[in-house]
Amino acid sequence: MLNYLSSYFQPIVVACAFFPTIAALFTLPFVIRHYRKFGGIAVMRTIVVYSFILYCMCAFLLTVLPLPSREAVMAMPDHPIRWTPGYDWYVGMKKLGLGFDNITDMGLWKKFFTSSDFFQILFNIVMTVPLGIYLRYYFRFTLRETILAGFCASLFFEVTQYTALYGFYPKPYRFTEVDDLINNTLGAVIGYAVQPLVCKILPTRDEIDQISYKKGEHVTVLRRLFVFLLDIILCNVVFAIVEFFLPYSLVHVLVTIFAWWLTMIVYFAVFPCITRGRTPGQMILKLKTVDESGGKPRLKQIIRRNVLLYGLEFFLLYLSGCLMACFIVVAFIASNSMPAIMITAAFCLIPILVLLVMILVCEKKWNKLPHSHFSHTDEVAVNCKKVLDEVA
Repeated sequence: MLNYLSSYFQPIVVACAFFPTIAALFTLPFVIRHYRKFGGIAVMRTIVVYSFILYCMCAFLLTVLPLPSREAVMAMPDHPIRWTPGYDWYVGMKKLGLGFDNITDMGLWKKFFTSSDFFQILFNIVMTVPLGIYLRYYFRFTLRETILAGFCASLFFEVTQYTALYGFYPKPYRFTEVDDLINNTLGAVIGYAVQPLVCKILPTRDEIDQISYKKGEHVTVLRRLFVFLLDIILCNVVFAIVEFFLPYSLVHVLVTIFAWWLTMIVYFAVFPCITRGRTPGQMILKLKTVDESGGKPRLKQIIRRNVLLYGLEFFLLYLSGCLMACFIVVAFIASNSMPAIMITAAFCLIPILVLLVMILVCEKKWNKLPHSHFSHTDEVAVNCKKVLDEVA
């Protein structure tokens, strides 16, 4: 039994290993969508969505792993599609000699229910039970939609297997069966049925939405951080496009530096003036810069704020990262003495200490970050939805 179940551990371990990377790729679109729709992100929503991603990865990898070598697949016999419904039940019962003449033999039934054939059937059902739970709980699918989604998910798994990972292998290395379609769809239906019991202690989707809307009334530090990162990414994308069209010459370095500063000026100074104090990142996540009285900021306030935030503060942060990378390299070189390593560490910590002191002093004296205090500006939400009364 344990040996049989151990074959399913590898796909789950692989899914957990790749989950951080997949989640990171999914984070930015997820954040943008929910900040634009709700103005905030509830912790419970994040847990549900990311656990659903992890489940989908596990379910897919369970259908394709372990991956054999191409030589091993070539040596395998052909695996035609098994079109007969109930084939797995028939084979499992036939192995034990179960038939109409001894159908009441409890000893044989006990052996069948503890056999690998039955656990294979049970696994295909259980595998999609979480899918039915997620679809009803978070995505609000009806029973009909859940049946269709469960069938389509199973069909995707079977097509992946039948096409030998879409042509990666010369022929299928796993069986494609109608039974799998039936069992997987049944599992989704069971998940749909038990969802009210399983999720009884969890907040409803409406309650999660209410929490998100309430969070959207206040501009959190996390939301400001995502705007900061989004603007850095978008500014670098714009610069990459500009640099792509620059002609290469002997003064390429000087032209590149000039193009970089020009991109920064247009992105963080000219564009916000046209959009009433909003950078592209702020527009995407529905924030805007205002002066201390809540009015439209002046040009020098916008420039001062963005120079401090995306110039000085980002530069110190970036420099700290580069220096820490250098320190790690120095620390791992055996020829370096301990005093040299300590001196390097002290030198590398200077930028981050300067940034931390700036932030702590401004937070303690004025309850603001340096770029907000010295520019006399603030960041507020735009068109925050007041729909708490509309949520049933």
